[in-house]
Amino acid sequence: MLESDINTIVKEAQDRWNAAFNGGDAAAVAALYTSDGTVLPPAHAVVKGTAAIADFWAGFISAGVREHGIELLDAQDGGDMAYSSGKWWATGSGEDGKALRFEGTIVTIFRRQPDGSWKTCLHTWN
Repeated sequence: MLESDINTIVKEAQDRWNAAFNGGDAAAVAALYTSDGTVLPPAHAVVKGTAAIADFWAGFISAGVREHGIELLDAQDGGDMAYSSGKWWATGSGEDGKALRFEGTIVTIFRRQPDGSWKTCLHTWN
């Protein structure tokens, strides 16, 4: 696969993730992960499997985290696996009601599915 192809695939995957999260749909976010997908949040227990991933992201959404975005820095294809790195950001409110901006870096590993689509199998950030 050409580098530009994997960049397009990853960018489209990131856009679907952001749209689902920003739309407040944790189940749609979780559907973008493989059934054995793993989320490795900073300072939190490992989150594994679609149901646990949906619950995890539902907590962020209900806490008022919103306007999530990702800037792709790099994507590499490894056959049926690919990885990407980037920068992420989101907004929310502090306990005092003031707007907060969160940001950091992200690494995502994707696995090609039997139907040719790509889903996240590992996701971590700081």
